[in-house]
Amino acid sequence: MKLGKHTLTVKNITKIGAYLTDGNEDIFLPKHDEEELKPGQKLEVFVYDNSNGNRVATKQMPLIQVGEMKKLTVVSKTKYGYFVDIGLEKDAFLPYKETPGRINEHEEYLMILYIDTSDRLCVTTRIGDRLKRNDDEKYKINDIVKGTIYSKSDKGAYVAIDNEYDGMILSEDLKGIYKIGDVVEARVQRILRDGKITLTLREKAYKQMNYDAEILLEFIEDNDGVLNLGDKSDPEVIKEITGLSKSAFKRAEGALYKNKLVELYPEKIVLKKKLK
Repeated sequence: MKLGKHTLTVKNITKIGAYLTDGNEDIFLPKHDEEELKPGQKLEVFVYDNSNGNRVATKQMPLIQVGEMKKLTVVSKTKYGYFVDIGLEKDAFLPYKETPGRINEHEEYLMILYIDTSDRLCVTTRIGDRLKRNDDEKYKINDIVKGTIYSKSDKGAYVAIDNEYDGMILSEDLKGIYKIGDVVEARVQRILRDGKITLTLREKAYKQMNYDAEILLEFIEDNDGVLNLGDKSDPEVIKEITGLSKSAFKRAEGALYKNKLVELYPEKIVLKKKLK
């Protein structure tokens, strides 16, 4: 009988369990799952291969159904992949080729449950093809959304918005360390004609400025009151040291100057107290 959820009929009951049928095939329901069943009774069950390799039925529904996408926890690592808790006595297999890269035991990731070519219950974290684009115009520019990072590349981080829509945070906006599985709150920055959504972790420029200024002030203080960056500095160097684009850097240093906290030079910023 095919793996997954079924509605079956009780065919007969034995001392060790019951046999269920779909009219063509029978499946065994172990006694620990059997509760005062009667022949002819309809049951909703899940068919899976137990830890002994026997295909059986259970009335206990797993955390995820075949074809569904949900967050699941990695419980162990093997030579060939990982095992993931799906709420049954036997965990589902996650092959290495179905992961986006390194993942960690005991952490949650978005996954889809599927039946592989060897007729096993497996999961995959490769969910991009299952996510929607914004064709229904659910999201608008500047909407604040939540999502889970499901993959990363040199271009940036791919985000499952509300675990349903596909979005991307460009690498230049990934200030800080983010890993696959992290939940992020972001702003819709652009919606392309094909429905793809570009996200940013940054607020609008005027809202972000004070936050960036605080970060920049910390850098200056940590460097004994002098930061060797200024208007003449290379944008890549600014990005590498502070995590800010050059335009964001200039707004931040301008805010500090306006608040009379620093003095600005072409290639450095000096804390006011350092000048005394």
